[in-house]
Amino acid sequence: MDDVPLVRLLSMAVTVALESLHEDLARAGHPNLRPAHGYALHAVSTGVDTASRLAPLLGMSKQGAAKLLQTLVDEDYVEVGSASGDARRKPVVLTRRGRAAVEASVAIQHDIEQRWAAVVGPQEMQTLRATLRQAVLAESDGTLPPVRPAW
Repeated sequence: MDDVPLVRLLSMAVTVALESLHEDLARAGHPNLRPAHGYALHAVSTGVDTASRLAPLLGMSKQGAAKLLQTLVDEDYVEVGSASGDARRKPVVLTRRGRAAVEASVAIQHDIEQRWAAVVGPQEMQTLRATLRQAVLAESDGTLPPVRPAW
């Protein structure tokens, strides 16, 4: 396994983590959430409130982002509000169900990390986190890039 390129190994780690995350989210009452939904919910939870602002973060068209947000509206994870002064702007906010999904996701991600730390050791996990952060910052002009689906 030492001959597996790091990028492929990192992709495998993301795949394993996302599969576990979504299995646990389904058990927590969110069976229809997919990774793209999670990335969108996270963005909305941090203040990204329109398809126009979401699209570049997810690497998709504004129309694609609008469709994704509509799915989240239909599933009661976000609701469309109104923007003062601009009838064209359709800001979204998390619903109670959306906040619950984000909170569950954060808790599950913590659990996944704890399980991995139990395998490799807490110090190794802390070192891995710091090393990956350093590498990502070096490759992205000193800022952490948005997290998006690997289409």
